[in-house]
Amino acid sequence: MKSSKVIEINHLSYHYPDGTPALKDIDWEVRDHESVAVLGPNGAGKSTLLYHLNGTLMGDGSVTILGLPVEKSTLKEIRRRVGLVFQNPEDQLFCPTVFDDVAFGPLNMGLQMESVRREVDRALEMVGLKGFEGRSAHHLSEGEKKRWLWQRFYP
Repeated sequence: MKSSKVIEINHLSYHYPDGTPALKDIDWEVRDHESVAVLGPNGAGKSTLLYHLNGTLMGDGSVTILGLPVEKSTLKEIRRRVGLVFQNPEDQLFCPTVFDDVAFGPLNMGLQMESVRREVDRALEMVGLKGFEGRSAHHLSEGEKKRWLWQRFYP
């Protein structure tokens, strides 16, 4: 049985606005059911590469996710399929309460509020944060923030 391509990158290059090169002519594919790790020293371009998977950054070349090209016209659907959890939780938090922040994704996917409430309850219970719905996400401990962010994107 032949596996399908989940991620396909062809000739991807990227320069930061100040001209600093970050990626040069990257070709990469990940097939269905493969597990991969992206390793390298600080400044090697790991995060820059991953930011291309959901269109946070767009360089020269092509990036395709599950057969869908990452381009301006497909960003909404791409971002339904690819979520990123930032290394620093403070970069990820932007809503006033834990409930609002966890509900952000499901609401933007068009789920009805009743379904969103169920999903938020389930997600918070899974990471041991049930009862934290009304708290400010900025007042969680570092460990609580990381548990919550992981569940937010990988329910």
